[in-house]
Amino acid sequence: MESTASTEGFNTPTHTSIPDTNDPGCDLNLDLELPTYSSLRTPVTSCPWSGGTFIIRDPNTNLVIALKGGELGLHPQEKERNPNIYHDGWGGHWICTENKGMWLGFRNAVSGTYIGHNNDKRRNWRFIAKARHQDSWECFCAREHPSGGHVLLVKHWDEFLPMKIGGVDNKELVVDSEEKDGTVWEFIRVDSEI
Repeated sequence: MESTASTEGFNTPTHTSIPDTNDPGCDLNLDLELPTYSSLRTPVTSCPWSGGTFIIRDPNTNLVIALKGGELGLHPQEKERNPNIYHDGWGGHWICTENKGMWLGFRNAVSGTYIGHNNDKRRNWRFIAKARHQDSWECFCAREHPSGGHVLLVKHWDEFLPMKIGGVDNKELVVDSEEKDGTVWEFIRVDSEI
């Protein structure tokens, strides 16, 4: 399909960018199939935002941050469980909160406790979920990573320190005091959008 140039000062294309499917040189594969819901292996992730409930997952291991028996760690995601019912001490859903200083916090939907660090640099500087209120050690900033996901940075005095996987069998959450790199997390929203 061709058109002519306009005489009123506007340039009009003199050719079309739509391929002629009758042309023997045209090689279009029109038998494309759209993916089905069940074929999508990766759930839709989002940025953590106050008021949302999230599963926080490591995309490399598919383990999620959860409480099991009251201890914070990385555990397999248990999809069949209802997050609003207490199941053998397991809680993998985190409600994102925001304090007056606009710091994010993550409160467990089952226990009501916040993720924070134990402030023990000398011995096993770990993340725990024991605090009932969002204080200084439970304040986070989520920084978007260029490859997708977010790095969780915890407030420590006047600096940010990244959260990373470490500890026993790489199933614990530790503070990266060397500030090299934190784990990139996926935030999977499990409640309705705001």
